[in-house]
Amino acid sequence: MEGQALVSSYFAGAGAAEGHPAKPNLIERVCIIVLLLVCGFVLLSSPLFSIHEIQVEGNKQVASKEITGAAHIPPGENIFRVNLKDAAARVRRIPAVKEVAVVRCLPNRIKIRVCEREAIALVPGKGGFYALDEAGVCIGRARADCSLPVVTGAGNAPAPGRSLSTEGYRTAVTVLKAFDAKLTVRLAEVHVTPYQVVELFTSDGVKVYFGRPEKIMEKGLILSRLLDALGSRKVAYIDLKVADRPVVKFVPAEEEKGAHDSLHSTTGYALPGATISGPVSDLPGH
Repeated sequence: MEGQALVSSYFAGAGAAEGHPAKPNLIERVCIIVLLLVCGFVLLSSPLFSIHEIQVEGNKQVASKEITGAAHIPPGENIFRVNLKDAAARVRRIPAVKEVAVVRCLPNRIKIRVCEREAIALVPGKGGFYALDEAGVCIGRARADCSLPVVTGAGNAPAPGRSLSTEGYRTAVTVLKAFDAKLTVRLAEVHVTPYQVVELFTSDGVKVYFGRPEKIMEKGLILSRLLDALGSRKVAYIDLKVADRPVVKFVPAEEEKGAHDSLHSTTGYALPGATISGPVSDLPGH
């Protein structure tokens, strides 16, 4: 019997030496579990991990107070008890917020990073004008000093947080995104007809027959040059339906003074190199 015990002890020691450690016994397992429970209790109850500050980054339109209120993270709450996913989902319900991330900054700070929606146009809606981003999401009622162009013919603005997904609005956005900022600020309105034909109105009241949304960047460049060249001259309309044949119809001097109401004596203006020049009559269908 003693010999068998010695043999068993020998093989057990050999197994440990060969890299096969003995399994932890019951007492060791209980100690590990107790240690984990103690650590968890300390983390969840220690005042060291009570939230003292909620920091907001990336916001320009939405007040930090509105964002922290939407996140609904009580001050003094244990930082490990906060459900970050739920807090981010609540902040994302703010119409002007596009993306949001809520992170823990140990030991006692929460950081909320937001990416806001950028308005590209105004759309008429119930009781006024509303700012929409390029995806058609309604950000909210536009401020009185907002200088963005108004999109008409594309439907009414939806409620804040909802989207306008009409073809007309997508056409208007395609046109506006192709223009540079210097041209966009000179536009008062972008009108899209049921046939997806675009008409523009400048802030000076000049109507532009833009035509189909084709060669948009080329037409935009031509329009910018035309507006710069025209200066303060009175214009009845600009026709850019054919990109390489731009036409400008002037208001005659007599009409500017109120002597005549007819535009039939108006002369046309073409860019250098264009094929249209000389007198032009009213364009058919306008």
